[in-house]
Amino acid sequence: MVAKRSSPNPKKDKAARRRRPSRPPLSPARGGTVLTAAGLAEGMVLASGVRIRAARPDDVETVRRLIALTGSGVNLDGALAAAVTEGRLSAAVMKGLAEGPDALTYEMAVAASPEGEGSVEELVIGLTCVLVAEHPGVGVVGTLLALPPARMLSNIGIPDMESLVGLLKVVKLKAVAVDPAHRGARIAAALIAACRQLYTLLGYLLLYGQFEVGSGLETYYQRQGLTVLKEGQGVPLTMFSVPAAIYTEPTERFFACDLA
Repeated sequence: MVAKRSSPNPKKDKAARRRRPSRPPLSPARGGTVLTAAGLAEGMVLASGVRIRAARPDDVETVRRLIALTGSGVNLDGALAAAVTEGRLSAAVMKGLAEGPDALTYEMAVAASPEGEGSVEELVIGLTCVLVAEHPGVGVVGTLLALPPARMLSNIGIPDMESLVGLLKVVKLKAVAVDPAHRGARIAAALIAACRQLYTLLGYLLLYGQFEVGSGLETYYQRQGLTVLKEGQGVPLTMFSVPAAIYTEPTERFFACDLA
């Protein structure tokens, strides 16, 4: 049986293009590989050859330069930069990937205990992740910063112990940036996809972030599978025993997604 080739119909073809859904977020690794501690450290190679991996000490200045390009005022501050250099950044993340989410509960208990050797500040550093996109022959051309919003959780009226537990349930996508010469290659999409996969594996329930009203970024974040909230709408936190939500300035909007 020979299939007939339909004759070209410009109007029909144009309508079909309009109905065509946007591409789903890029899978962070070939073959749908599940993220591991070794994979995060060594990197997951995309079909394009770009490698998504955890930041290393010699990446710090490039990460700072890239994030500064966003003009958001966000940067890799001294404590986080020092943690990258000293190998302390993402320590709890790596442990959680290697041993499972229960390992993070232990780290939280150590941080909360007066007799423990840890601290809440050190726990936050351990749960923070700086990802980079490394282009073969070029070097690092993209970066992403994500961390638990410790200050916000301690100021929204929930019990202290629940705000500590929130460090293991809520993560903020603080910044994502790509070198202008490499934009349009879905590098930011790959970084966001890797971030979502990472914190999902760690047992987190919610990822959120914010952007300037009027920036036009709502369409971009929607293409990544994120829900863009209306202006003035807060991010509800339903995992706590009391009603709580995150709010921001009137000049900013939120995006969010469930990770469970």
